Order: sequence, then C-alpha cells, then structure tokens
Amino acid sequence: MIEKVAGHILAPKQATKYPATLVLGQNGMLTLSSEVHAGQFQLDQTSVTDAIGSMARHITFASGHVFISSDPVVLNQWLKKHSHKSLIDQFEKSLGLIVIATLVSLTALYFSVAHGIPAASKAIAQVIPDTVIEEVGEQTFSLIETMGFSDSKLTQQRQNELQQLFSLTLEKLQQQQITFTITPRLLIYQSEDGANAFALADGHIILTDDMIKLANNDQQLEAVILHELGHVHHRHVLTTLIQSSILSVAAAMIVGDASGISDMLVSVTVLGTSLTYSRDHEREADQFAASLLTTWYHHTDSIIDLYRLLQAEHNLDMPDWASTHPNIEERIETLKQLPVIPAQ
Repeated sequence: MIEKVAGHILAPKQATKYPATLVLGQNGMLTLSSEVHAGQFQLDQTSVTDAIGSMARHITFASGHVFISSDPVVLNQWLKKHSHKSLIDQFEKSLGLIVIATLVSLTALYFSVAHGIPAASKAIAQVIPDTVIEEVGEQTFSLIETMGFSDSKLTQQRQNELQQLFSLTLEKLQQQQITFTITPRLLIYQSEDGANAFALADGHIILTDDMIKLANNDQQLEAVILHELGHVHHRHVLTTLIQSSILSVAAAMIVGDASGISDMLVSVTVLGTSLTYSRDHEREADQFAASLLTTWYHHTDSIIDLYRLLQAEHNLDMPDWASTHPNIEERIETLKQLPVIPAQ
C-alpha cells in the first residue's frame, strides 16, 4: 500500500521551510516532491533519527536536505516497518543480549590485560635496539645517588673478589650458550635500605654491601647474581616499562578525563596489574637461577638458604597481594620441588 505524507523540507545550512510531500512506497522507496529538492530514494540511502515516543522522525537525504513530516504517526509506522534494526537496537531491547555482551567484553578485557599486554610487551622488548636499552639504563643509573646509594664501604680486595666471581659466572653462562647483547656489569654500593640486589635495563647488576655481608658464602651471592641476570636475560625491566606505559594509556582512555579521581583510578589500575606482572617476572628469574644452579651443583640450596636469610633479616609481615615479589615461602617451596640432577 502506497501512502503520502505532507510536511516541509529544510535546505542545508538554511532555516527556511519549504512545503514538501513524501510518497511512502513499497520496499523502502521514497518519492520526494518539493520546490528545492525532489526525486526517488531508497530508505537505506538516507539517515533517519531515532524514534522518541510519537515525535516526528527526521529523514536526511544524501544532499543534506531534511524532511520533517506533519503527520508523524503515519511516517513512523512506515519507517518501523521498513527500517532494518541495527545490532544496537536489538541489544537495547534485549536484557539477555546486554548481559552476554557485558560478559564477553569483560572476558576480552581480562585476557587482554592478563595475557595480551604481557605477550605484546615481551615481544616489543625483544626487538628494541641496544642503543635504546643503553639509554634507558643510563637514565636509571643517573638516579642512583638520589635513591640513597653511595660508594661501597667494602675493601677493594673484597670488591675485586666479587668482580672475579661475576666474571666467572658470565663465563659459565656462555658455556651454557646463554649470552647477552650488552655485556652485564657488576656494581657494588652502600644502601640506606640494607640488603638489596636488582638489575637495570642495560645489564648492570647492583649488589649492596649489606646483601654481600648477609650471604654466608660466595655461592649464595652467585645465586643472587644469577637471579638478577635472569631479569636481564628475559628483559624484564624493559617489559615492565612497556607494560606500564600501555596500561597507563589504556586506563586513561577508558576513564576519559584528567580529574583527580580518574588519575587515582589510572594509578591504582596500573599499580595493581604491574604487581602481578612483577611477581611473574620474579618467578621466571627464580627459575632461571634454579635451573643453572641445579645443572652446576645438582641442587638449589644456595638460593633457598639466602632467601631464608633475607626472610629473617627483613622480617616483613606484608600480604602477598601488596608485594611486587611472590611470598618467600612460596618461592622456597617452588625451588624445593624442582628435580635434582644427579651428580655424574
């Protein structure tokens, strides 16, 4: 059935109303007659405003002319019959689809944060040029003094012994076909924070005087060195920097403004996720050290004993979720469960 509705048309960027009629044909065909614009058009070649109660829906043609009916009931009924429902319309009218879409979105978000971002960050970290890595390391190294580090108080002889231990460790790694694009270096400092060890992006390994004094023997220090070299080998520092950058940008885009509340939400999101990533990196560095210790000495006693000493030294009562490192007991139990390679 063909129907005709009256109304007016507005020319692009003009407020003058021109009388117009619109013939509503079969299969979505519209025939427009007016002083300023006329012709036949398919409905899917136009833009139609959303339905709001019984208000007249506006039809905008490709030329920019807008038709407004004076008989909205007839036009709205015809449009309802011939318009194709969009997915958004279907979602809006179906609670079940909304729930499903929400669950799918949350699942996709979880896997992106838990697996996608770490995998992408690790892949990016592996292809970053050495010149960039050296620059990142230098920038971090320039902050050492501001972080409470000062020249070591150990005797020069003891420092020379540790440098020799470090060199021998690198040689043994090379024999295992484990090499580094930038040769790692050992740096020894006095620290206000006591026993500590960490790696920089460019392969610098930092040991503090208190960490060296805490160890009962050099094999325990070798275990610490291997753990930190594990971070360098897997490029954990770079990976963490990339992950944090991606998370910060993503969280800021989701929140969508720069208010104090949104800044706090972004910080909490990045911190909470980064803690998880850091714990994963610590476990991976533990595995790196443990596999080599097992190969060389047929056990992991040195790293386990050192963790016991660190546990007693710091005596921290911190919940696992609030720490960048896995629980000490968890790490020790994991190391104990590794298979022991029998002596040849």
